[in-house]
Amino acid sequence: MNLPHAAILAAVLLCLPASHAQDESAGGPFADAIDIARSRVVKLYGSGFGREHGYGSGVLVSGDGRIVTTLSVLLESPAVRAVLPDGRRFPAEVIKRDEEAQIALLKIDAADLPYFELADSSELQPGDWLIAAANTFKIADGPEPISVSVGVFSGRTELSARRRTQDFTYRGEVLLTDLIVATPGSAGGALVDARGGFVGLIGKAVTSKRTNTWINYALPSERVAAFLNERSDVEDAAASEQPAAGDATRPDLGIVLFDIGGRERPAYVERVRPDSPAHVAGVRSNDLILSLDGDATETCERFQAVRDRLRVGREVAIVIKRGDDLRTLTLTVGGRER
Repeated sequence: MNLPHAAILAAVLLCLPASHAQDESAGGPFADAIDIARSRVVKLYGSGFGREHGYGSGVLVSGDGRIVTTLSVLLESPAVRAVLPDGRRFPAEVIKRDEEAQIALLKIDAADLPYFELADSSELQPGDWLIAAANTFKIADGPEPISVSVGVFSGRTELSARRRTQDFTYRGEVLLTDLIVATPGSAGGALVDARGGFVGLIGKAVTSKRTNTWINYALPSERVAAFLNERSDVEDAAASEQPAAGDATRPDLGIVLFDIGGRERPAYVERVRPDSPAHVAGVRSNDLILSLDGDATETCERFQAVRDRLRVGREVAIVIKRGDDLRTLTLTVGGRER
């Protein structure tokens, strides 16, 4: 989406910590909305890989510490951290993922937190004021205010985009804005209306397949609500993920790792058996497996533990690093004789 020079300049100038974007002592049309956003958007930190940053943003959606964000490499870290607006730090656990929409739900052990009630994005009209709130460029690390930018709603469209050389998985409706949010750290932040209502989750940086330009967009609040209303992976009974007693088969993906001993044994693929689930899904030799079925697989031992609890016949996601690219593949768990 190409923006007029004036709109670009305005968005850049307004992409500052909230205390700069709006003089709160003097009041103003967006002061309350900015305060709401600042108290409900968190900073997320984990591991980075290659061109993927190890930081991002998240949105509090419950008082007991549930956070919605975008799927990213930082979530594959064994130690994801969430920093609240007041500077408190908590370990965060990924409890649900949506590989198509590229969003995730995290949980921290906290209580009585301010959080967003999801607003109705269908009421937005082109030209309505919007505020984007996120930890753009990692400008905040502790209790410092996150960045905000002010702009207008442009319209809705079906997303048709790429992320680097790959087609982006999400093809649904998105909200387009004249705000510049295709920047490091912005993904997972909040898009709010002039009253501070949460209307969208800022999406990952992608380029249009039609124009080859960056797309400044957010997932509508209705899509986020549908995701939140789905049953959580963690809320599924743990026993249902275990093979039944006396089962004659065990989970098998067809992946053989470089397991050469030592304390740190990253889950690198040595070979993939022909016609196995991994082979059909596109896993290759020398791929580094970052996560399986939503769980980080930082070592060979961890990968094997996650694999062994899978149910034969179940469809799961596997995240791999191939060169500088991250890829999410889907495979169906196979079985082998015990």
